[in-house]
Amino acid sequence: MSITPELLQQLLRKQKEKTITAREMVLLRLYLSTPEAEEVLSAIDFSDMPEAAGQPVASPEIRYQQLLRKIEPQYRLPWRRWAAVAAAAVVLISSCVWLFRYTDNANHSSRAVAAMLTAYTGNGELKAITLPDSSRVWLNARSVISYPATFKGKERKVFLQQGEAFFQVTHNTQQPFIVQNTDSIQTTVLGTSFTVTTDSLAPYMQVAVKTGKVRVGRNQSTIATLLPGDQVNYNTGNHNTQRSHLSPETIGGWTTGEIRLSQADFNTMVSLIQKLYGIKAVAGNAAVSRNLYSLPVKYGTDPRKLLEVICAINGNHAEWKKGDSTQIIIH
Repeated sequence: MSITPELLQQLLRKQKEKTITAREMVLLRLYLSTPEAEEVLSAIDFSDMPEAAGQPVASPEIRYQQLLRKIEPQYRLPWRRWAAVAAAAVVLISSCVWLFRYTDNANHSSRAVAAMLTAYTGNGELKAITLPDSSRVWLNARSVISYPATFKGKERKVFLQQGEAFFQVTHNTQQPFIVQNTDSIQTTVLGTSFTVTTDSLAPYMQVAVKTGKVRVGRNQSTIATLLPGDQVNYNTGNHNTQRSHLSPETIGGWTTGEIRLSQADFNTMVSLIQKLYGIKAVAGNAAVSRNLYSLPVKYGTDPRKLLEVICAINGNHAEWKKGDSTQIIIH
């Protein structure tokens, strides 16, 4: 997850002026929990930022810590120690209560304030959540989901703002279950199991069905109707839809806390590492790009140790970008 200094400064200023939207605040909080945040912040002019307040000029790291205390008091750990304390840091931010305005009944234009619970997962973390209707949700690494403390009205709606989630939905024909992302794409079911993947910084959404039947739509239009094994990738930018079929038993397999790569190509491997840890790996030469990988990847594994094992499989070595713990070249 990357944000330019200009965008980050804009978000910080909006937060100071209290004009930041709920979606923007999610992005700001999620980004500030990443290891590259301090480096980007060090390039920003803090004179008009929330932590300034007439204080004398301080070192970038001190300004960084002051800023985090202003934005969210629980973010207090320097990113340089992120690998050793990731699990502890996530505990501090994993449960927040926000107030959102939402429409409880489609036939009424008035809005009601409802308590929303928000759950986060950090690098290499997996989390299971029980919703008010007894439905179960598993959050993959680097994901954010919001849901009401109680389901009221004619529907059960949750908001997957970032990442990937696997849902096991309690059947209720009187109250459809809806997963909505930040692009207003809705996945509607009565009772089934499926995964939804979304990226708040890219026009992308993916839905795959393990059991039951799912409708994916936007506004009043249907994008796809899916049965077990069906998967759809939808691009909200160009409205391109790609459908494919998977073995249903493989869908949501990551919920066990382990992903087994079997003769996976280089792109599959680096995509997994980026999803779990936010680390971008690239091939240093054409031979590396043709590598295949077979190994179990367990959640919570130190990413540096994992990459050492990955490199050893094909006799490669890793070169980390100087001053950046999120980019690596494999030679």
